[in-house]
Amino acid sequence: MKILARACGLVLALILFAAPQKAFAQDCSTICTDGETCIAAGLYPYVPDTEAFASAICSAWTAAGQTEKLYLIADENVWDGGYSSDPVYTNGSGTQVPIDVFVYDAMYLQYWQTQTTPVPASAISDASDFVSYASKALTQNDGSMLALPMLGCTNIMFYHDDDSGMDGVTSLSDFLSVNPAGVYISPVPFDRTGAMMNMSGKTTIAVDYMVKGLLDNGSWPSMNPLDQSIIDAMAQIAERASWYNALTGAIPSLPGVEDQYVRAGYFSEGYGRTSIGFSESMSQMSDATRAGLKLRAFPWTDTANAPNMFYSDVVGVNNASTFLNGGGTLPFTLANLMTEQAVVQDAIAPPSGELSYLFPARNSVLNALSAQDPLYTQMAAVLNGADSVLVTMPTTDRDAFHNFGGTVETAVRGAFTGSCDLESTTFPGSTAEAPAICRPLCANSGGWVGSWTNEAPPAWPGYSACGCAQCTAESPLPTTVQEPSAMIMSGPALRRYNRN
Repeated sequence: MKILARACGLVLALILFAAPQKAFAQDCSTICTDGETCIAAGLYPYVPDTEAFASAICSAWTAAGQTEKLYLIADENVWDGGYSSDPVYTNGSGTQVPIDVFVYDAMYLQYWQTQTTPVPASAISDASDFVSYASKALTQNDGSMLALPMLGCTNIMFYHDDDSGMDGVTSLSDFLSVNPAGVYISPVPFDRTGAMMNMSGKTTIAVDYMVKGLLDNGSWPSMNPLDQSIIDAMAQIAERASWYNALTGAIPSLPGVEDQYVRAGYFSEGYGRTSIGFSESMSQMSDATRAGLKLRAFPWTDTANAPNMFYSDVVGVNNASTFLNGGGTLPFTLANLMTEQAVVQDAIAPPSGELSYLFPARNSVLNALSAQDPLYTQMAAVLNGADSVLVTMPTTDRDAFHNFGGTVETAVRGAFTGSCDLESTTFPGSTAEAPAICRPLCANSGGWVGSWTNEAPPAWPGYSACGCAQCTAESPLPTTVQEPSAMIMSGPALRRYNRN
């Protein structure tokens, strides 16, 4: 679900940083070696707590009486959820071996269908409990499933429960009207105004283009040539955020907040009218923010009765698994165990950990969590408020689709209208000092529009910002400096002038 490059999922731009693999319960982090009977599973790495998934799966494997060694891979450098990785790893003896079972983003279902073996109906526990949008797309005529659904996600608008304007948004036109363009031109809004939404990254923006085209026209749009009406609409959505927030992903990080959820972190700190992301973004918000939060599916279209477009992380069985030789069934057993109700629930809501607010792909888990937290009741309302459809891209070529995303990204940036902040290491101390600093800074970016600030956010911590007429940079930071340690800075030495 990483398209957001997603963390469901668009999710879902691969901008995350690799983290060392952690040791998990039952020692399922011990790598396999040659000559050892050992089955390996690749976990979906872009969740708030991979350790919770590994612990739940490993404990269930042991409790089920399985004696075969289980090795769980939670390093995105080895398995990235199927966006670019191949399902192989180098074992402890230096041998390349298959990852027997792996969790992948079903947006590439057509691609992975050619490399996985369906799970027989007889090997699936309570198949009727899976959410319907996933079951419809994955179940074959004989009851087998191309893969077993574990998690789901969709683009959700998070807003405060006292915001009547946002509460009335049911269409894209509503969203554009309630959230005017150009409210802010910095990476982060000044206060509780403006939208925050990540459309950056080739995978994310390509899927957004395809989904919008499908919802507008009832069929997948052509990838060549591009439909300019879709491009223009996506640019309008981006203009409700900012160039950096929506289209480059250049946003100062926040202490204690995972980078893929940084918009939710800023929203929780009081910045932005709405933050748009996947449900697990709520794990990075404060209790006080969550207590006054409302959820609504993001409306990609004005089309009446449009379905919700749900992504899903699913568990597939590798065709190349040696455990399938001679009619072996152990990979099916493992795939089923990984998606059982108790395992998924313990992974999302670990008994001794934090609730991750991930969207389960089992109705029973969603119902159980709804009784535990009212936000899950709102999530259930999003799921059940309209027909839901599993997002699966019409392609078997990941590389070609990624390249297509680059074409879309260039086109949307070209259609974007609005100004952008550029950071300056020289701080204006007054409005009188600003022109001498900002005019040279903006000379190659359409000229200075008259706005400036030295407060963070929206200026990057440690810098001041000048508003320039054209957006020309991936990041507002000067190219000669390194990103400073991020923190929200305030106080008498930092003053705000000429609101963006």
